[in-house]
Amino acid sequence: MTAGRAAFLAAFGQPIVYQPGTLDRAVTAIVKYVQDDATVDPIVRHRSPKVHIKVGNDAVLGIAAAEFDSSQTVTVPPRPGAAARTMHLARIVKANGIWATYECH
Repeated sequence: MTAGRAAFLAAFGQPIVYQPGTLDRAVTAIVKYVQDDATVDPIVRHRSPKVHIKVGNDAVLGIAAAEFDSSQTVTVPPRPGAAARTMHLARIVKANGIWATYECH
């Protein structure tokens, strides 16, 4: 299963930086842009963008669900083509033995 995960990440993933504390870790994630500020009416554009990142549920190559803490951050683009910025891991959307999906804002 992990060989399939590696191939999937190689085809569709992008590099992000996971900041669990003092040591940053570069991981590959599949980023899904849930809310794009450019499509929101200007009167409510103050809302932050929300993204889901799908990573390997692994403490070495991804972000393990067991190490999740909502005070941790990742550096990821808030929308396609934008510069990466620091976003907080808000919650675990879904996790199994292979993948973990996190909501970030």
